[in-house]
Formats: sequence, structure tokens, C-alpha cells
Amino acid sequence: MESQPSRPSIDTAEAALARSMIRELRPAQPVCLDLNCTLAEAIDSMRVRRSGCVLICEGHHIRGIFTERDVLNKIAGQDVSLDSPLEPFMTPNPVVASSEDSLSDAIQLMDRGGYRHLPLVDGDGKVQGIISIQDIIEYLAELFPTEVLNIPPHPEVGSKTLDGG
Repeated sequence: MESQPSRPSIDTAEAALARSMIRELRPAQPVCLDLNCTLAEAIDSMRVRRSGCVLICEGHHIRGIFTERDVLNKIAGQDVSLDSPLEPFMTPNPVVASSEDSLSDAIQLMDRGGYRHLPLVDGDGKVQGIISIQDIIEYLAELFPTEVLNIPPHPEVGSKTLDGG
């Protein structure tokens, strides 16, 4: 009788996330724009950089974040000029984390707020990077490659016998 590959227990995955620091994701450098930029400039920056968001900064400090969701929820289908200032459409004072925080903490922040991006700052509040939910998923896939690659498309549907029948 063949043994099934073992899956990581929830405790193992939770422990790994609690031990892992955000810096291990190799956070990307965010696109930082000035408070005075326009919607067109922000959207074009996101398109060119293939980024789901831009940070609105004053110097090296974050004042807001503008995301794909903002485009969909605040602009799409509305009579808004792309020459409009970005500031009214951004989310001011976004939730931030430090690269020294645990991945577990980052996931909890993102889950509670429904965020797909989390800006990172240092102790002085200066922009250090940004992580996305995709970065976390890719990290987990690297951490547990066998388990991730062996998950069936519909894990709740299993075979009744060892030969797959």
C-alpha cells in the first residue's frame, strides 16, 4: 500500500509564517508619486510598471496609496477627468508594516483590511518597499513546494480507491 504524501499541518504552516520575516519576501521598490500628480499619471505609472498600486509620497514618507481597486470603485463608469488631481481618489494614511514584522502579522493586517498590497516603512516612517498577496503566495509555494504542487485542482474531491477509481 502506497503512502500518501504528507501535507503540512496547519500548525507547521502557522509556525513557519510566525518565524518568517517580511524581509524574506525580498520586497519590491514601490512606485512613489508626488501628491500633486494626476489620475492619468498614476494610472500610466501603474500600467508601465505593471504594478497594482502606487504610493503617494511627500519626500520619503507615505501620504496615501492608490490601487487598481480605487480605479474600479472610484473612477470607472464615473464622469471623472484623468487630468484631475490624484489626492481625492487615493486612500490617505494607509496601513503600513516593517520588513522586520512577521509574515503572520502581515497576513493578518492584509486580511483584516482587505488589502492586496502592504507598504513597508522603517522606524522613521520612510518608505522601504511594498509587498503583495502574490508575493506571500509565491513565498509559501517556495516554502512548501511538494505540498503546493501536489494539491489536486479540487482538494475536496478525492478518489475512493488507491488506483484513482
